[in-house]
Amino acid sequence: MKNIILFVFSLFVLLGNSCQDVTIGYLLVQNAAYNPDSLVIRTKSSLDVSEGTRNPAVEEFVIDRTGMTLDEYMSMTGLTYETVAQMTGLEAYVGRGEDYDRCKWGMPWVSTPIEGIDGTPPIYVSIKEIKSLDGGDALALDSVLTVRGNGTFEIPLYHDVPVGRYVISLNFRNEGYSKDVDDCFTIIVK
Repeated sequence: MKNIILFVFSLFVLLGNSCQDVTIGYLLVQNAAYNPDSLVIRTKSSLDVSEGTRNPAVEEFVIDRTGMTLDEYMSMTGLTYETVAQMTGLEAYVGRGEDYDRCKWGMPWVSTPIEGIDGTPPIYVSIKEIKSLDGGDALALDSVLTVRGNGTFEIPLYHDVPVGRYVISLNFRNEGYSKDVDDCFTIIVK
């Protein structure tokens, strides 16, 4: 019996000595990348918000299907032009500016999320550094740029960031780890 007690006691001593402070979890960033790795945004003065014109193919579609002109059809049904265009599956307007819908709805400039980050959740992301490659104002971008938990960048539609190319580095951290991903994304302000 004495040998059994001595064996159990020795086992506890060995197990107790082998325990060390082990960092919880893991964080892997070596495969971190954006696809695409850049975002082109415009200043307020360079936004293309022209309204365009009605798509003539919508009227042709209505004439072919109903024998009525588009205006007659809308008057008879009470539908708006946009609804009729949506029903046809055709683009409602042609020649609209590239930024028309963005300005109409106040949509911010948004990047794709980062890929290749793996680790024990929760993983927090923050902006480590913003560099301007051609004399832009990195502080101006830093004041309006936000990064979401999945690495997606967001900039308000209307901003005061000067024209230029900006390269961004990020820091990812979780319990026990903190790792940087340098020069991983470029924002081009035109």
